Amino acid sequence: MTITHIFFDLHGTLVDNKHLLPACYGSNLGRVMAARYGGEPQAWEQANHQITADWFSYFVDLNLDERVEDMWEGLFRTTRALFRITGTPEPSRAELHALARELPGLATQDCDAFFPDAKAAVQALHAAGYTLGVCTHGLTTQAHATLIGAGMREYFTGPLIGPDVTEHFRKHEAFFTIAALRAEVDPVQCLMVDDGVFNLDGASAIGMKTAYLCRDTTPEACVADALLHPDLSALPAVLDSWR
Repeated sequence: MTITHIFFDLHGTLVDNKHLLPACYGSNLGRVMAARYGGEPQAWEQANHQITADWFSYFVDLNLDERVEDMWEGLFRTTRALFRITGTPEPSRAELHALARELPGLATQDCDAFFPDAKAAVQALHAAGYTLGVCTHGLTTQAHATLIGAGMREYFTGPLIGPDVTEHFRKHEAFFTIAALRAEVDPVQCLMVDDGVFNLDGASAIGMKTAYLCRDTTPEACVADALLHPDLSALPAVLDSWR
């Protein structure tokens, strides 16, 4: 069956989350937090850098594979830590929970963090008539803001899928089944593109084609339908070869 829909992972696949995104994200977060809660933007930004450097310690006792509630708890902890590190009085628990869901989008919306090759590939695939969507471990509000910041939102007319939609953090069969249902399309008409090999098994299990993107020097062994190395530039040609 012909591929009509392409879902992309976000961080590491479309977005440079090692170089382009962190500096912009931290700066925006600093401005947002200073405007709402006082203090200097640089202090909030430095607190965010400190939390990011120690990110996994906030999630070490949580089970993200099985409980989406644990994802929300981790985000609550990292958001609360901003106040502790800056010495700022905490808002209410309810406000902290709301802020944990809102802040990733606010801190991302002005950031153009797309890889250049990702922009070119997305534009080419959109022009070729494919419906493009996102399947990410991040929140859909963050995905939406990331696409806006990069000037790429118009190219993604398919669903934006994250744990806040699927109620699953791990990208397993149920995660991708929900993505196909939201797109109102048979999974066999979908391609999932991800830079994490372990994220592709669930897509393959429900009949989606898969493409493993390796931006590093040595691709991992995998059973994806396509290997993209070292960037996304070959993806339009791969899809042409499947027609």
